[in-house]
Amino acid sequence: MIVKTEKELREKCPKFDFDNPIVDPIELKKKLIDAMFDYAGLGISANQIGYKTRVFAMRGETKSESVVCFNPEIVDFSPEMNTMEEGCLSLPDVFVKVVRPSHVAIKYLDELQKEEGQLAEGLTARVFQHELDHLDGILMIDRVGEFSKRRAFEKAKKTQKFRARGKIPKTKARFAL
Repeated sequence: MIVKTEKELREKCPKFDFDNPIVDPIELKKKLIDAMFDYAGLGISANQIGYKTRVFAMRGETKSESVVCFNPEIVDFSPEMNTMEEGCLSLPDVFVKVVRPSHVAIKYLDELQKEEGQLAEGLTARVFQHELDHLDGILMIDRVGEFSKRRAFEKAKKTQKFRARGKIPKTKARFAL
């Protein structure tokens, strides 16, 4: 179940407490990866499925290659920026062009509390930043102007009307994060 209320997604999530976990970290990893694949997302944050804690998953080629990041952080941003269209599982059919750093140095814990880190670039950097925003109570629509936001919701509404009538709207391939 994807959390659909904007209010719930705008709450900043506390760190995952491995000493007093809200749920077993291995179980949470499985739930996040299953939900991400069920909804065909490239990433999913814990608060999108009802867990208010700093954890998200990023899609790999397979479920076993997917990565779950506990207490993720960005330790450095590149000065180079890029623009890419983003969608979100919590905002069906809404797509906006978002400007983000093209490279980020990241660190996080895995489900066994082992610290991981890397320089993320390309789609990995994009997904990491998008999902981390969720944990900070920021939605992709907060990163665009009012006109772009309004236009994206108008297009989404039109797409949903087409779908409700049994028609498939003509659009390019898009992915939700």
